[in-house]
Amino acid sequence: METSQRTRSVRPKFPPVFFKSYNISGHGGDGFNRWVLLCLGLLNAVLLIVAVVFAIKCAKVKEDSLHISNPAVTQLFSELDYLRSNHSDVIEAEEEAKKALESAINNHKEVKVKIEQLKTVNDGYQKQIEALRSEKTNLKSNISALENSCDKCTPGWILFNSSCYFFSSTESSTVKRNWHESRMDCVSRGSDLAVIDNQQEQTFVSNTIKNLKTNPHQWGNGFWVGLTDIATVGTWVWLNNVTEVEQRYWMDGEPNVEEENCVIIIYSSTNPWKTRYDGNCNVHRLDWICELPSSLDSLQKP
Repeated sequence: METSQRTRSVRPKFPPVFFKSYNISGHGGDGFNRWVLLCLGLLNAVLLIVAVVFAIKCAKVKEDSLHISNPAVTQLFSELDYLRSNHSDVIEAEEEAKKALESAINNHKEVKVKIEQLKTVNDGYQKQIEALRSEKTNLKSNISALENSCDKCTPGWILFNSSCYFFSSTESSTVKRNWHESRMDCVSRGSDLAVIDNQQEQTFVSNTIKNLKTNPHQWGNGFWVGLTDIATVGTWVWLNNVTEVEQRYWMDGEPNVEEENCVIIIYSSTNPWKTRYDGNCNVHRLDWICELPSSLDSLQKP
């Protein structure tokens, strides 16, 4: 009874068609069940084998893959570690680069300011150069004018060596002055009474006076020159503070009067060297000779 119920509960419920196709009756159900279980067991065994085979294959493939890629992964990890270790250095280098850039920018600004300052200074120098060029042009013009006037004297003056001489009788034959008045006239002309300090100058003055004679009396044709003993009687000194020691230019018997302290020069036909005599500075009224350095001589003096 129990066996029948257990068998009835285990028997699968197949459609009638199934049983008809295989001629299986209700009396042969246990054999069929065993056959189905056997097939299922074999199928499970096959699936298990296949699963094991696939698992082995996958493990092998995975192992091969890890084995193949392991050096590359190791290198990547090494590089990653290197980058991590140098990350702080890179950041520090970046900060230093930023500071260097800021310093360069500041230097650039300072250089720019200095360039502007130098440009201003250069503009000032350019203006000075232009002014100097203009002055140079003016100086060249002045030099040309001076070159044209060198070795020349003012009209009415006579050039000899490096000096210009003014003989008062060439301007007026009637105007006569004492020694002091004569000197004042020379000073007003920018000169002074003549100083005769060499033989050539003595000859020049003597010959010029010879041509200017207007008075039949020798004494009346005399000219005041810049030689006196006003400071110390008996010591004859030229206006350039040179003491006269040459005696041959005095006329015979001269100088002869203590009150006559100024020198007059004349032309002597008998002896051209003896042409000087002393006269009263205030009483005698005569012509006079002024001497002035020529323009060339003035330029050469410091």
